[in-house]
Amino acid sequence: MKVSRPLSVKLPRYGVLFAASAHTDAFRMAERADLFHKLLYVLEGETVYRESNKSLSVRADAGTMIVVPRRVRHEIADTRPTTLLLLCLTQEFLESDPDLPNVWRELSRAPARHLTLSRPARARIEHAWQRAMLESTHARIGGGVTARTLAAQILVQLARLPAAGPRDDARRRIAAVTRELEETFFDEWDLDRAAARAGLSRRRFSDLFRAANGHTFGERLNDLRLTHAARLLREGGHSITGVMFSCGFNDVTHFYRLFRARYGAPPRTWAVQTSISRTSPKAD
Repeated sequence: MKVSRPLSVKLPRYGVLFAASAHTDAFRMAERADLFHKLLYVLEGETVYRESNKSLSVRADAGTMIVVPRRVRHEIADTRPTTLLLLCLTQEFLESDPDLPNVWRELSRAPARHLTLSRPARARIEHAWQRAMLESTHARIGGGVTARTLAAQILVQLARLPAAGPRDDARRRIAAVTRELEETFFDEWDLDRAAARAGLSRRRFSDLFRAANGHTFGERLNDLRLTHAARLLREGGHSITGVMFSCGFNDVTHFYRLFRARYGAPPRTWAVQTSISRTSPKAD
């Protein structure tokens, strides 16, 4: 249902609220200052965000995230009918983890207090929001824990975004997919998923990825997985099956072949050899 006035916000006891607001043509929010922090994400349409005390004015269209600290006087007025996603956060939530206040301060320092998200970043943020909205509308055990976790993940993802470059161009999307791959290489990645994430054809994505990274998408994916596998084997205490699972490999033969080609020995043999070399006394 579309609304012509702001939502009435009441945060649950766990300090996090995800909401969505679809606006009519006449939507306008008068100047206000909330007692909670919030993120405003423009899913579609266009709005103007203003802060009176800083003479700040931002025209925000789809893919823009606006950071609004608590007690900051602000107003919004749509220039086109807009759908906003809201994430409201109490100060107590931010103080519940020692890292979160620093993450929020970093976001609050964004130029003009807004971030322009690339297409891959938008996909990640929107997926987390969808999951959180599901949790908030169903009385499930652990729903509050899930909402808090998703809120923290969104804050961290936003704080890790690089400085803004050309708006959502192909190379920026390649860089965003590359960063996402480095954090989630254990997922079920393939070229089709990566290209779709960037909004490019397979061929265009492959060419740009190789130009930007010096190797193909498949080579980079295997490199990340094998490096992590070696790290886990070097630590010890992990089974080969556990290492495979942690790195995203689903086929034993494929994992052994790739590992041996890179490290010169099967995983178990390499782990033993590495352990011996670490514990052997060095000659004077």
